[in-house]
Amino acid sequence: MKATERKFDFVTHADPDTGARVTRLTPPDVTCHRNYFYQKCFTNDGRKLIFGGEFGPNPSPNWNYHLLDLDTQRCVQLTDGIGENTFGGFLSPDDRHLYFVRDKRQFIRLELASLTEEVLYVVPDDWVGYGTWVSNSACTKIVGIEIAASDWFPLNTWQKFNEMFHARPLCRLFSVDLATGKRTVILEQRGWLGHPQYRPFDDNTVAYCHEGPHDLIDARMWFIDENGTNRRCGKEHGEGESCTHEFWVPDGSAMIYVSYNDKSPERWICSLDPVTLENKVLTTMPQCSHLMSNHDGTLIVGDGVGKVSLDNTASNEMLVGDPYLHLFDLKAGTTRKIARHDSGWGVYKDDRQVTHPHPSFTPDNKQVLFSCDKETASKGYEPALYLVDL
Repeated sequence: MKATERKFDFVTHADPDTGARVTRLTPPDVTCHRNYFYQKCFTNDGRKLIFGGEFGPNPSPNWNYHLLDLDTQRCVQLTDGIGENTFGGFLSPDDRHLYFVRDKRQFIRLELASLTEEVLYVVPDDWVGYGTWVSNSACTKIVGIEIAASDWFPLNTWQKFNEMFHARPLCRLFSVDLATGKRTVILEQRGWLGHPQYRPFDDNTVAYCHEGPHDLIDARMWFIDENGTNRRCGKEHGEGESCTHEFWVPDGSAMIYVSYNDKSPERWICSLDPVTLENKVLTTMPQCSHLMSNHDGTLIVGDGVGKVSLDNTASNEMLVGDPYLHLFDLKAGTTRKIARHDSGWGVYKDDRQVTHPHPSFTPDNKQVLFSCDKETASKGYEPALYLVDL
């Protein structure tokens, strides 16, 4: 229940390949996962973090938000609703509030001190709130995606993910003023849209993507002004090219994304300027999926990935799997393995994301947070959160 406190017992081991110190933060008998990698999860001092945990009271599968104190190893349950989007939530810049979507319908602000909730926006009945909604830097408004209810179905398998692309749902990209609850539609079109993101420190620029199997998308990354004008394609894909997992460098200097070609085992970390639309190759990379950088983009962490698609019309997969977290130091020009994540990448408890590492740096850049099911097959443990020292 909300406000329940629990004492965790962190368990530390040395990575068998790199020797790095890895700490499992969450209990072995409860399914836990972190939020999406570019959403704020740590308090500013780096000593507390939010995560999704299946401690009840509602039947499984159902995750709620929790706040973990890394110094005391004590955890407090923040929510106890049904259908919380525990991937998309984020902490406010001042660490006072948690923002999240409940049951694809309500956008909620929760005060951490009192655990009181306030509904800031309600999705209309003929629409469904989809994916991760992202705030501007001041946390005064958010951008999100809604899909027409008549076109919506649960995306609980990778086959369903691919089917949504082929269905070409009616989608709209919108913003909400968090002070007034006023919604403004930025773009509405038939075709699956995803990953809406304000450019950090630039409320006029909104990024979004054409969502779907990587090799069936011919131009994934798009920009549009907040008022709905100046829509522009970030990059047209070359022949056999796929681009994926774009994110803003937290200082707003560039967008970073992954590029790969179906005829090559190589992958590239690239940057994209939202004004000039200049694309640059930053470095080659192993078979990674998700990437996230530190504040100025000089360090990047990525998770190696396994095969995920069963759709014979799209690959959605790497040429080979990779069980490691990788550190890319762009200043030094070096790449190294941090530790094994050994994610199975499978759908778990009807969810496609629970087993994904989604790594990101701690505020001091000394550790990486990730979640995965690395101890499920070997020990029978539930997916968990981990910190690995750099």
